[in-house]
Parts: sequence; C-alpha cells; structure tokens
Amino acid sequence: MDAQDGEGEFFEYSFSSAEWLCLWLTGEEVTGPGGSAFRPGPVLLEDLPMTPDERPEKRYGPPRGM
Repeated sequence: MDAQDGEGEFFEYSFSSAEWLCLWLTGEEVTGPGGSAFRPGPVLLEDLPMTPDERPEKRYGPPRGM
C-alpha cells in the first residue's frame, strides 16, 4: 500500500488496502508523519434510496478505537 501526503511525498506500508482503511478510520498515522485523521464518534453510513419512494437509511459503524 502506498500513500501520498499531498505534497508529493510517498510512503510505503506493508499491509492491504482494507487494513490501511481500518487503521486510518481508528486514527492511526498511515498517511505519513503527522497525517493521522482521528475523528471521534462512529462513522455515519447512509444508504441512498434506490427508488423515489424510499428514504435514505442511516446506520453507524463501530465505535472508534476498536
């Protein structure tokens, strides 16, 4: 897994994209030094309607710091 810090510098990590996402969502520093993005509270997941009659369904991911 490679990550780019937005300033042209790349960092290589030896884990899968799924593991990278899990670490990033729990606030680990996986986008280079000083790049952690911890946000408290669970992630809001919103299923968009598939027909005009449906309403968006909201659900929440696991608590942070799993």
